[in-house]
Amino acid sequence: MLFASTIRSPFHRGRNAKVGIDALPKGYSAILAEDLPRHSLFPSFKDGIPIFASEQISYRGEALGLILGPDPGSCDELAAAARVECEEEEPEQEWESFSSSQIAYHYSAEYGDLEKMFVASSTELKEVYRNGIFDHHYSEPMGALSFWDKETLSVHCATQWPDDLRRRLSGALSLSEADIVVHPTEMGRTLDGRLWYPTIVAAQAAAASKISGKPVRILYTREEDFLHTTKQARSAVSIRSGSDDQGRLLALDIVILINIGAYNPLAPELVYQAASAITGIYSCPAIRIEAYAIRSNTIPLGAMGSVGATHAFFAIEAHMNNLAQRYSKHPAEIKALNILKKGQSTFGAPGLSADIPLDRIHRELQLVSDYPRKYASYELVKKRDPGCREGIVRGIALTLGYQTGRSFSEQSTMNSYSVEATLDRELKLLIKTQAAIGSEALKTMWRKTAAEILSIQEEHIRFLLPENTHSLPSGPMTLSRGSTVIQHLIEKTCRSIQKKRFRESLPLSAKARTRAPKASSSPEGLYPGAQLLDSASWCGTAVEVEIDALTGRPIPLAVWMVIDAGRIISMQTALASLRASTLSALALCTANDFDPASAGIDDYLADFNLRMRDLPDIHIRFIDPDRNGAAKGIGELPFVTIPAAFYSALTQALGLDPRQLPLKGGEILRLLEGS
Repeated sequence: MLFASTIRSPFHRGRNAKVGIDALPKGYSAILAEDLPRHSLFPSFKDGIPIFASEQISYRGEALGLILGPDPGSCDELAAAARVECEEEEPEQEWESFSSSQIAYHYSAEYGDLEKMFVASSTELKEVYRNGIFDHHYSEPMGALSFWDKETLSVHCATQWPDDLRRRLSGALSLSEADIVVHPTEMGRTLDGRLWYPTIVAAQAAAASKISGKPVRILYTREEDFLHTTKQARSAVSIRSGSDDQGRLLALDIVILINIGAYNPLAPELVYQAASAITGIYSCPAIRIEAYAIRSNTIPLGAMGSVGATHAFFAIEAHMNNLAQRYSKHPAEIKALNILKKGQSTFGAPGLSADIPLDRIHRELQLVSDYPRKYASYELVKKRDPGCREGIVRGIALTLGYQTGRSFSEQSTMNSYSVEATLDRELKLLIKTQAAIGSEALKTMWRKTAAEILSIQEEHIRFLLPENTHSLPSGPMTLSRGSTVIQHLIEKTCRSIQKKRFRESLPLSAKARTRAPKASSSPEGLYPGAQLLDSASWCGTAVEVEIDALTGRPIPLAVWMVIDAGRIISMQTALASLRASTLSALALCTANDFDPASAGIDDYLADFNLRMRDLPDIHIRFIDPDRNGAAKGIGELPFVTIPAAFYSALTQALGLDPRQLPLKGGEILRLLEGS
């Protein structure tokens, strides 16, 4: 086996890159874009993402080639010593004011007479809310191992979407999908960061293996992974609202900008998910949404914890908080005044089949968090000491959010999931599915489900990836969608086997296939609507925040979550997942903002989520977890509710509205001094 280290561009943008490499030691070689055999290995994927950049450099750190050799440390040194020249161009780093050539994807939707409703409004409010870039903090760095057995390619890598990796490699390497065997490795917690980027690393290793005739392994260092792999996309959301004299929304004019960096093949999904979530749980008779995925000469940016929805929920909840201040009302009053009711909808979609459980969740949440008393006391302290010169500076806020199981992707391959189960004569169950790449916690939940239905022991249940992927296709295993769909399919296959057990002899097999439900569509395309809320999981979250008096750093004191997510199959697994996701979601509010234009090793060493001493108390309560009925997704709930609640608590503590996350301690101190 050979190790491979990546030669990277030191330029943000340029053309006609030339790589100069001194004489290499014996046993070492270099592979560049011009070395790829054109008849069998194309230099880019079908959507234009290059395996190795050459004619066009799109961001600093982009892969230009590989150094291969027997020692990984020597490969790193030789790759770092490579000289890169190009016709350097001015990079497009600005994205909030962009040119038409930077638009990767655009979505628009409009309903009602917007201008008429703005004229009828007694109050008009316009603000822009911004999110930063954050690293995923993977359990292990990005990597891939590829080797060839005659014309068959084997790939080992940590990927959330083996089917997509196989399809992309097939197109890039001019291979039949049947000649590509993907072996997904243990991923740990990915936070939706390994949906498509592993394909690039796998393709680079496959190309090097084809040329060298040996297995090739690429494994990034921690610093390399931090500096050069995908991060959460940066966003800016402009919301202009019109409301009547009571605070009821009459008009919403919204522009969503998502910076996807140099490229992201899932840009449409990011845009659709953000656009669908931007109106939140609120009713409004006139809405216009313009949403854009914008390219810039930075590292590729994309999903983290939820595919686009985090940006939207943060913006709309922050805006409702602003609206409450404008009307001198409690935030909960404004939200209750505008919430969608049973039978209501947006964009002319079918109305809600049931009321949103706002009252029930809020009552429970206020009880466990002591929200009314704390909110009132912090407001009183703020009035007595507007400049926060004395005492402890604290704030508390609560918000309600949801997680939908519906998909906005136009790719049928992104929505299809399959399971095959076989019970043998020894009452051992084998479950074949691409979802076998899921975490051990998920597999424990699925084993429990199958064991209860078939009355067998959990330790007699195994999971395998299918040999023939064409017969069992699968969409991505994201935080939410994959796990709940696979849960349903396992229940279906096991019940089918159970029905046959007393009529047919063992072994017995059953297959089940389904598609994730899609959002409503019209001749003009997909549109958001209240049907997203039917069968959704609901979460009320309260966050209490304290401002460090010396540094200005915001410290989360406690997080309370009250969740209505149907039947909870494994309470231990659900709690563990939510606690881990809560800490990751809090990092979106407290961690250092990643700057792709200037990030370096020092930023990696200084980057952190939460210090051990600052870890908050986390309290999670489920509503009717033992009920009969379907289990629903919970993985995204902390990401869609915690940033919004944290921000609202921060604004109460400061008495100011900074309209962005994260905020560094120095920035908060300057805001307080300015007040």
